[in-house]
Amino acid sequence: MKRLLLACLLVLSLSLWIWATPGLGQASGAAALGSLQGLSINLPVEPLKQLKITSCGEAVIAMAHQYAYPQAGIGEREILTYAEMMGYYTEKKWPFTSPANMVKITKHYTRDFSSGTVSGSNQGLELLARELQKGHPVMIDILTRLDEPRSGAHFVLVTGISVAADNKYAITIYYNEPLTGKNKSAPWYGDGGLWNAWRNNGDPGGSGWWLSIQPPAAPANSS
Repeated sequence: MKRLLLACLLVLSLSLWIWATPGLGQASGAAALGSLQGLSINLPVEPLKQLKITSCGEAVIAMAHQYAYPQAGIGEREILTYAEMMGYYTEKKWPFTSPANMVKITKHYTRDFSSGTVSGSNQGLELLARELQKGHPVMIDILTRLDEPRSGAHFVLVTGISVAADNKYAITIYYNEPLTGKNKSAPWYGDGGLWNAWRNNGDPGGSGWWLSIQPPAAPANSS
């Protein structure tokens, strides 16, 4: 009985502490943002222009794979052939290539990849910064036009991030745009920002979805 009473008191005390500490989650998020101040990186990933109007997913897989495994020489056309054969890509049927099928396609070419979803702005920013600092460009699912909610989902490859040294909220994201075959930039925050387009893309399982391909580990030095 005494143990039960003690446990109840501990839970009550913890609840009161959390209730009396407003912005606890925001504070930790702000601290994480502060740790990124001054960060500037843009990986030299060769942009590719997608071969078909709906093959953005296969184009970004090709870009990421070529960056991680330049000697393999795997291009979008080869990836498209495989994806169409397996039913992972349907040129004229939405969602064309779903995030789940992006994972299946990638798994056919390498087992060295990571994928998941983020649920908040700070979590997404930390994920991008962590992967990019490791040298891994990141595939994400955003809106085709960042400021147009009905423009449809679209895969791009994030290559860089820049955070002003004097303003942790002045954040620019760099990404390869397969529609144009060029490296573009966009603000992180705001209605036309990358985060808003990433979490509201409308794809099944697309909100906050990401995938990165890791290059092969360097062989250990032998003495």
